[in-house]
Amino acid sequence: MNQIFRENLKYILAVLFVWAITFPWILRNKDTILAKITLTYNSFFGYPNPRIAHSLIAKGDAVLEGRKEGGTNLLQTISQFFSAEENGKGTILPLDLTLMEKACLYFRSKEHVEDHFLELTWREKASDWGSPLFQRMAPQGELTLGPNPKEYWNSHIEAVLTALDYYKRALRFSGPELIAPKKIESVAWASCRPSEILLAYKTHMVETESYVLKKLTELEKVPSGLSAVQKRSVVLSSIKRSDFSEVSANDYLESLLRQILLTGMKNFSPREMDDIYERILYFVGADEREYLKFKFRRAELYFQLGSEEENYFQKAATEFKESANIQLASEMEDINLPALLVHEFEAKLKQAESYHKLKENNKSLTILDSLKPKLRNVDERSVGGKKDEILKTYHNLSRSVLRKLGRYEEADEIPFNE
Repeated sequence: MNQIFRENLKYILAVLFVWAITFPWILRNKDTILAKITLTYNSFFGYPNPRIAHSLIAKGDAVLEGRKEGGTNLLQTISQFFSAEENGKGTILPLDLTLMEKACLYFRSKEHVEDHFLELTWREKASDWGSPLFQRMAPQGELTLGPNPKEYWNSHIEAVLTALDYYKRALRFSGPELIAPKKIESVAWASCRPSEILLAYKTHMVETESYVLKKLTELEKVPSGLSAVQKRSVVLSSIKRSDFSEVSANDYLESLLRQILLTGMKNFSPREMDDIYERILYFVGADEREYLKFKFRRAELYFQLGSEEENYFQKAATEFKESANIQLASEMEDINLPALLVHEFEAKLKQAESYHKLKENNKSLTILDSLKPKLRNVDERSVGGKKDEILKTYHNLSRSVLRKLGRYEEADEIPFNE
């Protein structure tokens, strides 16, 4: 061994020398290198490749299906499931993803509660922790008690994570198909990993756009010299027109909406959120009700950013103004007009608040004065009773604006009715 080492010493030293030189560069560029390796790997198999994606999804499904039968393995019962005293027969409970998600949410809500306070009563197990999958395992006429949530979750988590891994691998090959993200969503909640859902739908969004851009480029339908924003407009237009049969505009829009509505955008930066809102507004422009709603949400985002960069308050004022334009929506036959009037009032009120943040109090007061005749829109039974929070904001803002303008007597006359 020593002789082999001595004979190859110069080669070993050469390798160590090269590694010492290249290691800092590799460490600094590891993400780029891994991305290129992944692209090369994907291109080797063909991308997108629905056949590989569906095969991986089927493997994940098989793992979950194999856990839905239950059983009576005594050792597994003792180590993983609730005690034999509770069910009399040591039955292994089958997998129910909904129940796992419920267990996850339950223990997150009890995060700082002592363990002995988490023990469920038999009534809670019977009424709150049952599953249709358990019924066939119970003797006829016997009350079925649900499991201890923590033990039940622990008993199935390994299999659920295995399925999640298969679905995430399928996502690498699924391209514009929405099957893999939906599968990931089905198990991510159950495994207490909601961030996986956001990642899945965002990946679907990006991959769909990349796929369409590649197709358009191959067909020479992308003019040269376009900026990144202009290219994205071309891509979104193509998706909306459904130029390619393998790309569904509805799937793409669902992917956008899921990122906001399902996950609450909690893992997004505000600027990432703005990119999503921009795409959604492009797609829902024909539906005025949805358009106004998302315009308002984007304006709220700008208002939030205004605390960091003041110019965002100006953007917020503009967006709130546009979201208050309810003329087209009010002409729809099935529109809920009282709710629409509440939306208009709140949008204009937020526009006034944006100007107040910019210290443009005269503009703010003009808008507030225009809202006085419309107070009935948020203070009547026809809109479900008083909108107390909106009225409170209106009075507080009016008082603050008047004081900034030196009109203290008028400000003091505004009632404190909140």
